Formats: sequence, structure tokens, C-alpha cells
Amino acid sequence: MSDPRLVKFKSRQRVNQIAIALSMVAMAFGLVWLIWILWETLWRGVGGLQLSVLTQMTPAPNEEGGLANAIYGSFLMVMLATFVGTPIGILAGIYLCEYSPRSLLSSITRFVNDILLSAPSIVIGLFVYTLIVARYKSFSGWAGVVALALIVVPVVIRTTENMLHLVPAGLREAAYALGTPKWKVITSITLRAARAGVVTGVLLAVAR
Repeated sequence: MSDPRLVKFKSRQRVNQIAIALSMVAMAFGLVWLIWILWETLWRGVGGLQLSVLTQMTPAPNEEGGLANAIYGSFLMVMLATFVGTPIGILAGIYLCEYSPRSLLSSITRFVNDILLSAPSIVIGLFVYTLIVARYKSFSGWAGVVALALIVVPVVIRTTENMLHLVPAGLREAAYALGTPKWKVITSITLRAARAGVVTGVLLAVAR
């Protein structure tokens, strides 16, 4: 008479093997389409990759040219949005962690920040378009900067707050014991200790 535990073990092995096989089939199915898309993109696009694409301006219809103005404009808007959004995000993160972590304002700020974090970029873009472009009836690069800054700010806020929470409380207590004012503790100790994480958050915000 066979051992029930052995039968159960063999049954689990069969289920495991079936699950692995199905997973491999699903993975292969996804990889086939991914490889096909990459191959089509490279095969059809390599012929059009020339230096002029990066150095020449966008041409008129049916003429040759490049994307230099689009590349420069995108770079400029991302940099301006980073310069606008990063200080706001860092200051808000400092407030949430160091000054008033449990106040009503902090709770509202975290709630709004979570909404912005989960909002798709297209929704933020439509909001700024309705708020600025449609109201003033003119296109503006600053509208793009505002939209991108709204994408940068919530990521920087969340990262800054989390990184400041990871700074050991003993560092703050030692500084306070020496009579160091709060603003000096934040700028000279906590921010320095969390510097790497804050920079990473800024880079993640730019990548988003």
C-alpha cells in the first residue's frame, strides 16, 4: 500500500511541473511579440538613422531634415521642470518629516501627493492644458514646464520624506543636545545623511 504522503508529494510535483510549463509558454508568447516589435523597429528604422536627424531642424512636409529643435526643446523643458519641481518637493518632504508629520495639513498633503503619484501623465497634461493653454488661448512652453513639474514634485516629496525617516534619530538627538537649532540640524545633518536617496528620487522623477 502506497504512502499517502508520497502520493500527495508526487501530485504536487505534477502540478508544479504543469505550472512551470504554462509559465514558460506564457513567457515565450510574450517574448515572441517583443522580439518581433524590436526587430521591425530596428529593421525599418536603422536606414533612417543619420547624423542629420540630430543636427538639423524639423523640415517642411516632404523634405529631409532632423529633430534638433524637438530634442533641444524636450531637454530644456525637462531641465526647467526639474529646477522648479525639485526645491518644492524637497521642502515639502522636509516639512512632512521634520516639522509637522501628523498634522491635518500633512495628511492632506500626503493624500494629494498620492493622487498625483498615481495619476497618468496624460491626465496631468490635460489638466494643465485646460488650466493654462485653453484659458489663455495660446500655446506656451511654460505650460509644459508646469505639467512636467507636477510629475516631478510628488516623486521628490515621497522620496525625500522616506529618506529623512531613515536617518537615525540618534544623529538628531546628539545635535539637539549640543544646542544646534532645528534648521541647522536639517541642513547640516539629516539632509546630508539622506543626500544619496534624495538625489536618487530626483533622478527617478526625471525618468518618469
